Amino acid sequence: MFRHISFAALEYSINRAYQSRLRQRGNNPEGVFWRNSSSQLARFETLLSITKELSPKIKTRIADIGCGYGAMLSFIEHSNYSDNILYEGVDINRDMVKACWSKFPDKRHLFRIGRNAQAEVDFSLFSGTFNLCLSNNISAWEKYIFGNLESSWKKSRYGLVLNLLCDDKPNIRNQIYYANRRTFIARATKLFGPTHAISTPNVSSDVSFIINKQ
Repeated sequence: MFRHISFAALEYSINRAYQSRLRQRGNNPEGVFWRNSSSQLARFETLLSITKELSPKIKTRIADIGCGYGAMLSFIEHSNYSDNILYEGVDINRDMVKACWSKFPDKRHLFRIGRNAQAEVDFSLFSGTFNLCLSNNISAWEKYIFGNLESSWKKSRYGLVLNLLCDDKPNIRNQIYYANRRTFIARATKLFGPTHAISTPNVSSDVSFIINKQ
């Protein structure tokens, strides 16, 4: 019970921050606290290329957890992944999902309010989902991260792919969470299984993690 209450408190603060930011900046990278579009797109490219490499299927079903205003779907539609990816976007923020419905009026069915995929997918992807942290409690935030990963793990046939900013030790700086690469790998390996990581090309301090069920 305490876990659910503490998670709800964290999400309440996050939701308010994203709602305010979206109204101020609109449907663009700055509206979801990205520094610029190039780092956003570089993260998408890395996560999707990993997914393509790991997937045994020609058509791979993914859930974009923390989909924001639908930027990943836009990227997919204008890339070489459009023929190979079956997309579903999920976000806890109602305003973000409404922005997706407005942006993709003919694809409203692809977006929903929630924390994980509605039905089983091949992979769950998290791009920048856990960067913004409006708490000074590192332990609580990391429990929140792994609680969400565990929830999506149950809905993911082949595994999880996510990115996190990393530093020499876990810290929260200017309301941004930084993980420690080795510590995260060790914890994810213990909870889920083999976990690997690569530095995200062209994005300083960003690491993409692969948690594979095979």
